[in-house]
Amino acid sequence: CEPHGTNHIAKERPHRAQHPAHSIMALALQRGLFDELVDELAAGEPHGAQRRHHHHHHAPAMPLDVAEDATTFSIRIDLPGVPKDAVTIDAHRRGLVIKADRPKPLIEDDATHYHRTERSFGAVQRNVRLPETADLEDGVSAAMADGVLTITVAKKEPPRKLTRIMIE
Repeated sequence: CEPHGTNHIAKERPHRAQHPAHSIMALALQRGLFDELVDELAAGEPHGAQRRHHHHHHAPAMPLDVAEDATTFSIRIDLPGVPKDAVTIDAHRRGLVIKADRPKPLIEDDATHYHRTERSFGAVQRNVRLPETADLEDGVSAAMADGVLTITVAKKEPPRKLTRIMIE
């Protein structure tokens, strides 16, 4: 206890080392949020625009899974209620850009009163970066069934990292 009238300076607590698993989980969460932000910026949308209909959680507008096996990369995207002619897939040097336009599910008339609306609609986009072993020129195929878009990308040999130049 300090004598009355002396300056009370707040003492800093010693920093506790975080458990490595907590650091990894925090980094993964930050990376997921960062990836969503990059998707939104690439789509030209302000931060949070894709999630405007998801007030209680951070579910992306186009939830997807990316997997790989020995010969292919596989991307599965949930797009319930979206017709396949409302979906575009563009391949570029670094990966894929998937765009979809969800039809507006609401009936707009004076006789209909909605108590809750949670389904989103409108244009959505996701950018999926793939490693340099993805054959984005000739090895991409896509199919859509039961509201799930499946994109398969074949693997190719990785480009040679180093080319030695001989001196004459």
